[in-house]
Amino acid sequence: MTFAALSNETIGWTIFIVILVGVVTYTTINILRGAKPELGSEIELAANRKPYLDDEELEGKKLDRALTWGLVTLFIIAIGLPMYWIYEPGRQANAAEDFNRKFVERGEELFAPTGDNLQALNCAGCHGPKGVGGVADYPLTNPDGTVSIVKWKAPALDTVLLRYTRQEVTFIITYGRPFSPMPPWGVAGGGALNEQQVQNLVDYLESIQLTPEQAQQAARDELAKMMQEKNADGTPKYASEGEALFNLGLENGFAGGAYSCGRCHTQGWSYATSYNDVKAASGCGALGPSLCGGAIERQFPAQVGPSPCTPTDATAPEASTTTTSSSASASTSSAPPACVNPFLEQIRFITEGSVEGKRYGVHGQGSGKMPGFGERPAEPANQTWPGSPGLLFWINEGKDRPAGPGMLPADLIAQIVVYERSLE
Repeated sequence: MTFAALSNETIGWTIFIVILVGVVTYTTINILRGAKPELGSEIELAANRKPYLDDEELEGKKLDRALTWGLVTLFIIAIGLPMYWIYEPGRQANAAEDFNRKFVERGEELFAPTGDNLQALNCAGCHGPKGVGGVADYPLTNPDGTVSIVKWKAPALDTVLLRYTRQEVTFIITYGRPFSPMPPWGVAGGGALNEQQVQNLVDYLESIQLTPEQAQQAARDELAKMMQEKNADGTPKYASEGEALFNLGLENGFAGGAYSCGRCHTQGWSYATSYNDVKAASGCGALGPSLCGGAIERQFPAQVGPSPCTPTDATAPEASTTTTSSSASASTSSAPPACVNPFLEQIRFITEGSVEGKRYGVHGQGSGKMPGFGERPAEPANQTWPGSPGLLFWINEGKDRPAGPGMLPADLIAQIVVYERSLE
């Protein structure tokens, strides 16, 4: 790999120097030979009249040496040029990897707390070291015009690319989040960072992402803790797993609320200190639309089969597969067909998120702002879009990355759907 690591410029200069040395040596030797003192008449000294080696000597060792050196030179050219191009992909890959390493290092410097280096923007001051989530002081304007300083939960960023694409994260960094402590950082949004610096931040975030397995296990562990919590009168704080998942991290700041639906769909969730402060308004709208007042039933109506069906009959995508096979077998037996899972469309929507302009539910049109919590978006190895800084280097080792598992497993998403459909 040492040869593969050499740059085109280094190899080019080496070849140039070797050729230059050869030309200089050849010229010098001929000049020295031609500088011998002249003796006798011009006819005796004329180059084309000088006696040279006889045929026996000329066609002996001298010719063999010349032919040998010619063969060696030809061999070097024949082997060297193919080897150069054989190793070219390795050199290009090493260059791309080096680009990525430098970009990640620059992004890490920008993300660092104030004072760590001259470039530090203190992203870690809000989002926590390594993007694990944190809090930020935020001056909140109250309805009466007064201002209160609240502790705003800053979401973890070590899972952000499990639900958003790099393009979406670039947009958020560039334009910020209105009505929150997140300011616009990109020049296009009124900030100080050029497009290259914004890309460096995204490259750094790419380097600290949890795996889907780690993220899903963290959600399960936190859910188990929340289901053990009690009210003052000894009753469970959360009536269902779906309710707890909807508010994951509200009181203890787990992942800065990155896993929570309430963060966007509940007014005041991001700075509430107790679930009781927002329970009455849970899911009734904030940055995201209201899910209360039958909004879910209207947008994603239940599709009931011939048999009586209740919300608990089918609450996971796997159930639909079972239902289909059950219905098929029912046609040849006396057993009544199973009900159709009434949650499939809503589960799919939460799993994949909304796509700008794409229809969902009965009369919904996606804005692209709702991320997918159950599916990591696909990413091409080299991606550009209008206004992008250019190529996004070294995604998935330079290969297109297909969509994959996200930060929440299917069974937990199904529990969230059950809870959302219960909101009044």
